[in-house]
Amino acid sequence: MDNGYEPLPIIPGQKRPAPSRWTKLRIDTAQVDAWANAYPEHGVGIRTGSCCGLDIDVLDPDLAHQLHRLAVQRLGDAPLRVGRWPKRLLLYRATEAFSKLQIPSLEVLSVGQQFVAYGLHPDTGQGYHWPLGPSPLEVPLEDLPAVTEADLHAFLAEAHAMLPRTGGTTAARRRGGQGGHSRPVRNEDGLVVDGRDAWLSTIAFHAVHDALEAGGGLEVGCLTSAVWDRFTATTDLSRGAKDSARCWTDTDALRKVRDKLRLHAEDRLPPRDEEAIDTAFIEPERGVIEARGDLAAVLKSFCKDVLKWHETPVGPAPRIGIRAVVGLGKSRMSREHLLRLRHDLTASERPSRILVFTPSHRLAEEAAEAWQGDDTTVAVLRGYERQHPILKQPMCRDLDAVKAALAAGLEPQGAVCSRGEDRCRHFNGCLKQRNRSEVSDADVVVAPYDALFTGLPIEAASIGAIVIDEGFWARAVSTDTVGTVEGLASGHVDNLGTGMDRNRNAALEADRQVFRTRLRAALADPGPVTATNLARVGLSAEECRIMAGLEERRLRDPGLGPGLFGEARRRALLQAHANAGIRVSVLMWRALGDLLDSGKDCDGRVVVGSVDTATMTRPIRLTRLARVHPNFRDKPILHLDATLRPEIVGKLLPGIAIHEIDARAPHMRIAHVSGRFGKSAIVPDPRMSAEEQRRRSKNLSACIDYVRWQVLRYAPGRVLVVTYKAIEEHFAVLPGVETLHFNALAGLDSFGDVAALIVIGRPLADQDALGPLCAAFSGHVPKGGYVHQRDGIRMRDGSVRSVSIIEHEDDEAAVFRAAISDDEVIQAIGRGRGINRTAANPLDVHLLADVALPLVHDRLVTWDSERPDILQRMMLDGMAVDSPADAVVLHPDLFENAEQTKKVFERSGFKGHFPIYTYRGLSLKSARYKRVGRGRSWQTALWIDGGGDTSRRWLETTLGERLDWSPNV
Repeated sequence: MDNGYEPLPIIPGQKRPAPSRWTKLRIDTAQVDAWANAYPEHGVGIRTGSCCGLDIDVLDPDLAHQLHRLAVQRLGDAPLRVGRWPKRLLLYRATEAFSKLQIPSLEVLSVGQQFVAYGLHPDTGQGYHWPLGPSPLEVPLEDLPAVTEADLHAFLAEAHAMLPRTGGTTAARRRGGQGGHSRPVRNEDGLVVDGRDAWLSTIAFHAVHDALEAGGGLEVGCLTSAVWDRFTATTDLSRGAKDSARCWTDTDALRKVRDKLRLHAEDRLPPRDEEAIDTAFIEPERGVIEARGDLAAVLKSFCKDVLKWHETPVGPAPRIGIRAVVGLGKSRMSREHLLRLRHDLTASERPSRILVFTPSHRLAEEAAEAWQGDDTTVAVLRGYERQHPILKQPMCRDLDAVKAALAAGLEPQGAVCSRGEDRCRHFNGCLKQRNRSEVSDADVVVAPYDALFTGLPIEAASIGAIVIDEGFWARAVSTDTVGTVEGLASGHVDNLGTGMDRNRNAALEADRQVFRTRLRAALADPGPVTATNLARVGLSAEECRIMAGLEERRLRDPGLGPGLFGEARRRALLQAHANAGIRVSVLMWRALGDLLDSGKDCDGRVVVGSVDTATMTRPIRLTRLARVHPNFRDKPILHLDATLRPEIVGKLLPGIAIHEIDARAPHMRIAHVSGRFGKSAIVPDPRMSAEEQRRRSKNLSACIDYVRWQVLRYAPGRVLVVTYKAIEEHFAVLPGVETLHFNALAGLDSFGDVAALIVIGRPLADQDALGPLCAAFSGHVPKGGYVHQRDGIRMRDGSVRSVSIIEHEDDEAAVFRAAISDDEVIQAIGRGRGINRTAANPLDVHLLADVALPLVHDRLVTWDSERPDILQRMMLDGMAVDSPADAVVLHPDLFENAEQTKKVFERSGFKGHFPIYTYRGLSLKSARYKRVGRGRSWQTALWIDGGGDTSRRWLETTLGERLDWSPNV
């Protein structure tokens, strides 16, 4: 009491106070004296409120220690109370009043709660103690480390990332601790019943480390006594040691202690602290104006180098990539510099055509408008399958023939459009032919990424420079089905001809069947094809290339030509598509030959899939990486991408020099909300069970309510929500909300004035999808799979906090995971143009995703602390009241009956603490009301919008009777 605490008498052998209504009693000297006389044999508890207890309710000693260590690092070194080791409680001073905070296995005891400071533990029968020395008897309340509610929310969010997850895989501890031991088996009372010897070793390990950290002596007797006490309190000793008749004794504890001390003396005692979580990201030093100056300098230098190279085109053409933060204006600035470059090239009679490649046809049309100028003609390459953006008519009227030509590897223009004097019957007036002419004549050509690999209808010698806007690497990867393993047993006997040709073709067909039979034997196992299996069946690299040549001999001229019709057209289309399959088979055999020559056992490019249950066959798939079209490879290239990854882009643009330009965003505030927001958590799936559907729908509803609350907070400002396409519509219907979905964000620049940007979830490639990417880019087969682990994020004050993420165990697969997931979230946040904000129009970003981004974060909180509570949900539906009976009438969708509602209120900590003028960032309105009649008590109503009279009329109408009404001012 003298040290500033509020003591309570605790019933012996229990955890609850003896007095009733102890939460509201005034605790002073007189009250304490009265309790001392009334409860002389009771334990002593401390009421929390002015102080708070961080209760670590964890039975894994390694995890309990790591959480304890994190609390010391983040909140300060506080007095430690232990009841049932390894559980523990840390005591802090609260700078403000707040209700209990909680995540699984951890809670912060505060207003309206208490903890046992001294007494006997009800389970162990041993006394609660303060093993590190300082206790409330020695440390006054004012000397405890001070914490705020925000401090504790951030700690709980970070601690949440350390907790084991249900489902999925968690990465093993990086180092230290006893992570190599399997977890002990416990009974329903929490006592260890199996793995007891290892458990005793773990206790000794931590006891020695505790003594080392306390700076005291390593006295064997004291350590043995402490270890034995912990062991007997936490272990079922009803069976003998190692299932023998011998009883456990303190000699067993002594043996373990001596073993740990020996390891310590030999400097071989493992550390128990994990490696510190860190991040390589550091907040940029340069402001946006300086960064734009850097960007201008890089662009100016590039254009100067291009001009010089065209004057003397010796050596590689200039090729640079600019990784510049979203919002810096890289597209606009590069356009201005390149238009000046085009003018200079034209004036010196050098090649001056500019090619611009964009993510999509839509963005190509938009980019073309921006490139227009008084002396510049601009054309957009429109694909055969597109519609004209203005005329709304198809670009091509014979797509079947075009598709057949493309499948056969033929250029459609010569194969089906125009050859000599022959013309397609739609040639005159064809919009595609008109577009080809526009492209051929244009000074600037804008095209989607696909044309970067297929080419353009222009002279290569006319190209002055190429611009690739945003990430294009994913378009370079393709996977084709080459057939089935079972299909290798059946031959493709074509027309063998007559005479000598027939004999020769028959011999070749026999060779093909030999190779195919061997390959089938090598493909017995699903998964990537291995050189070991190919060699086992007698296939060599040379034989694979011979087989590729034999396959090529099967190619036939399909006879495609402009104006074909009838039976001739049908046969030509069939042969063209047959040629497409043969071409893929040729590539597969070449890939197998390359594998056998590579020295690797596996490169992942040829894979046998799982059995198709419909056909009972196993598909063979070939993954390829397209190369930039030959007409573009030796030209100057400028690649612009806010999330450019050199390790990926360098494979497509060898020799590219990367320039990174970043800038501070002091007026973009990021709140990282730690929780589960993957598709499996919030996206309904009709294939799931009814119970799983309810779980996902409940989680999605919570996210929707969260957005509704934020809309009210930021009104009249705009709120942008970026989430999965499958649930976008649930947010799009909310008033005041605009939406986007992942993988459809590029080039969208109309959200630079939103007040808040809420990202819910993140794209995550299926594990099987990462294999083809690794195979295509580096001939690598990833090992392992996705795991949950911790990674660091940079906070505004420069510190690093840890969050839970999903990562791939394989380093190369992890690069593609990040390129697909993290980079898309960065692009989503970039829609708000954070670097361009000022104090007058700041941007608040709410990041509800398990990612660790290279951005500065301002808050780290748990979803448990942010998820709309019952008070918010009532107000979102019109009005909150503290009467359980009235709440049932007002909100039948939320409550079943008055008794259940009362329990909901109690669990949520909603006890009618009125008046409340602000709640979770919103200003509220409130009034007291009472039903008319004797014996009626005053209740409290709380709402967000609307005047008091309107709210009173709504409440009276809903409850069905007149009310006495007294607004709170």
